[in-house]
Amino acid sequence: MSETEGKEQQRERTLTRRREIVSALESERGTKVITLMHRRELWEDEPKDSEAAHLTIEDSEFVLMQIRATPPDRPIDLIIHTPGGLALAAEMIATAVKLHPTKVTAMVPFYAMSGGTLIALAADAILMEPYSVLGPVDPQIGGWPAGALIHLVQKKPAELVSDEMWLLAEVARLSLASVQGFILWLLADKLPQQAAAQTAEFLTGGYLAHDTPIMLDTACSLGLPVNANVPGRVYELFETCAFGLCKRPCLADYETAGTQTSRQLMGW
Repeated sequence: MSETEGKEQQRERTLTRRREIVSALESERGTKVITLMHRRELWEDEPKDSEAAHLTIEDSEFVLMQIRATPPDRPIDLIIHTPGGLALAAEMIATAVKLHPTKVTAMVPFYAMSGGTLIALAADAILMEPYSVLGPVDPQIGGWPAGALIHLVQKKPAELVSDEMWLLAEVARLSLASVQGFILWLLADKLPQQAAAQTAEFLTGGYLAHDTPIMLDTACSLGLPVNANVPGRVYELFETCAFGLCKRPCLADYETAGTQTSRQLMGW
């Protein structure tokens, strides 16, 4: 048997196993299970760091099609495991989650940082573990936090600020206002208006470094609809993945633009 044939057989076995796990989880919970999991596949070569997975527009297309195909009266379990990525992709998925007529539960067994957190905020319920994390959703403009760019031009004499930095700060201002307004819409049916505004400001205002973990107790204190105990079958899915190089949360960007890298999206 050639190496190519061996990898193809491994792929088929893995996808069959995943279908079995998803089917069992759906039967137990009476839901449609959709995954957004960035992990290297067992049959693929170790990627270069530049090829590390993150949230892309292709991911949003996959998830949107899955949500659209779900009957409006069927609840959804959305398993999220991502360091974040493109803002447009995250906002498209979050919108579809928000508009689904029946309950959507976001499951975060390990981490859903940046854009992944934005998607989780759209869900009616979030399941985490005491050790799993969400993160800030402040936009990153040209690799710089939006809040920092805004503060820079406010504090530095105008004649010492370059034209490029003024332009970046203006994009940062627009992006920050847009994201805060979007979060307010996502939280409108979950929190009182003032509490939603405070949460949006906390998550976007630059009070935390972009890789700061927001754990279960902090998420609860923000008033988010969070509970513990992710179903055990969710972890069975991760047993079908390779543990190797992939983009870690400390490198996550909630980007407004940028070059898209290749992604690994589990599918069946």
